[in-house]
Amino acid sequence: MEKVKNYIIISLFSLLLLGFAILGIFLPDKRLSESERRVLAQAPELTFESFFSGEFSDDLESYLLDQFPMREGFRTLNALTRLYIFRQQDVNGLWTEDGAIYKEEYPLNENQIKYGAELINRLHDTYLKGMDVYYSIIPDKSYFAAEDNGHLSMDYAKLVEFLRETVSGPEYIDIFGCLALEDYYRTDTHWRQDHLFDVVEAIGSAMGVSEYITPESEYTSHDLYPFKGVYLGQSALPIEPDTITYLTSPYTQGATVTGIDLNGQESVYMLDRFEGLDGYDVFLGGAQSLLTIECPNAKTDRELIIFRDSFGSSISPLFLGAYSKITLIDLRYINSTLLEDYVTFANQDVL
Repeated sequence: MEKVKNYIIISLFSLLLLGFAILGIFLPDKRLSESERRVLAQAPELTFESFFSGEFSDDLESYLLDQFPMREGFRTLNALTRLYIFRQQDVNGLWTEDGAIYKEEYPLNENQIKYGAELINRLHDTYLKGMDVYYSIIPDKSYFAAEDNGHLSMDYAKLVEFLRETVSGPEYIDIFGCLALEDYYRTDTHWRQDHLFDVVEAIGSAMGVSEYITPESEYTSHDLYPFKGVYLGQSALPIEPDTITYLTSPYTQGATVTGIDLNGQESVYMLDRFEGLDGYDVFLGGAQSLLTIECPNAKTDRELIIFRDSFGSSISPLFLGAYSKITLIDLRYINSTLLEDYVTFANQDVL
């Protein structure tokens, strides 16, 4: 009887393996993983050189892992098992609390902060002398939740102190007190545009344009669902997606966006980008090396330059009305030595 039982188990296991092998052969390969926001490995080409160098076997392993049948389901099963059966605190550096996902942001990378301070100083000395220049630090959302939930968070006090001692010229604008946990998306790293009015007021007041900032009451909100934030895909957990809210006003609707990475004029909110790999790209089209927003019906003729990352995409439209022209520069995608070829630095506010 025991031998029959063993035969049955072996047979079922063999059938399971055979079934997955057949599925792997006949199911079409996927090019992208929408949840992980990356290109998946494709079938490698077998050549004499790649076989004997070992390159083929390495590429084949990556291909089989990426194209494994029901891969997304197994990723979810793995994440749930590690969190709720093995009681791990995090999965791949991500942890959850009350339906929100956070990244373990620890420790403070002092070399990176030093590099950032040197870059700000170099930009100021090269392009921005004699102009009104400001900078702010945006805390990661884990700053508001890590300590209360037993997780580590980088030392933001040390970060602020270092930059204030090291950055010379630009004026620091503190926005930590203007933000709270609910100002960020549950499944994503980014902040919510409809929660940024205190931040805009703080920055606008420091830059002397608060009287021209469009008040919250003059905006119309619009919702887009489902927004599957970057942490949702990375965690593979079955958590409810977010809803993106974007805000329109006569100033955002009257503005046009141009850039070296765009084809012609665009609107401030590029709604077709919501269906792409990153729904947050509805704000100014997402990652771009250099963009210009022009607002012909602005209350002033002042101009603003923002050195930004993706957080700047959602806050920039809220300064329209106070500025007739906003230039956004993302130094992750353009070398600072090339800026003079595209931007005239004169008489602008700089953030």
